[in-house]
Amino acid sequence: DTQASFYGTQKACEPVHVQLNLETYQVDVANTTTTALHGLMVSAKVYSLANALLFQSKEPQDIDADSSATSVKLDLAPYLAKGMVIVKLKLLDATGNIVSQNLYWLGAKSSSYRELNTLAPTLLKATVNSSNDGNMVKVKIQLTNPATVVSLANKLTLIDAKDKSRILPAYFSDNYISLLPGETRSVEVEYPASAAKEAAEIAIRGWNATP
Repeated sequence: DTQASFYGTQKACEPVHVQLNLETYQVDVANTTTTALHGLMVSAKVYSLANALLFQSKEPQDIDADSSATSVKLDLAPYLAKGMVIVKLKLLDATGNIVSQNLYWLGAKSSSYRELNTLAPTLLKATVNSSNDGNMVKVKIQLTNPATVVSLANKLTLIDAKDKSRILPAYFSDNYISLLPGETRSVEVEYPASAAKEAAEIAIRGWNATP
């Protein structure tokens, strides 16, 4: 199984990546490819924990090859003074497709993060399809948050349907996934057919997710 730090590193090492500078709240875009990118759009939205939209911005962005660029600077202080916020960043190409995305939950001070304990529970929806490819089983999962609040750090685990033991090794394209209300994410899983004694299930747990 793969721990959360792997997926954090995987996100941070995207060839083209949008991120928030946590000291200045400046939105930065990194391009580590050998190709200059033009016609991009940086979208930033700030929500309360109750999912009220507090701020939104869209800024055009061009970025040279092997370089970084700064976009909008978020003035979060007035919002953080009233409570924790969720910041959603998206980098879109000229056709509106997502190139990179990132989500942050932020508080003004350490004690502010206790507000996460007040988040309402969420019950995620998942559709799953699987197919065999030689000795491997490939699973495609469509994960959706139908709730009215954010669902944080959802961990998907592949288990045996009969005895609930974990099926290992299992290779997930993404995990520990946070979803805003209405958001959907696709995840692919691959595992050896010989690793499962019976049919497989996907178990879900998260910060405020109903298992």
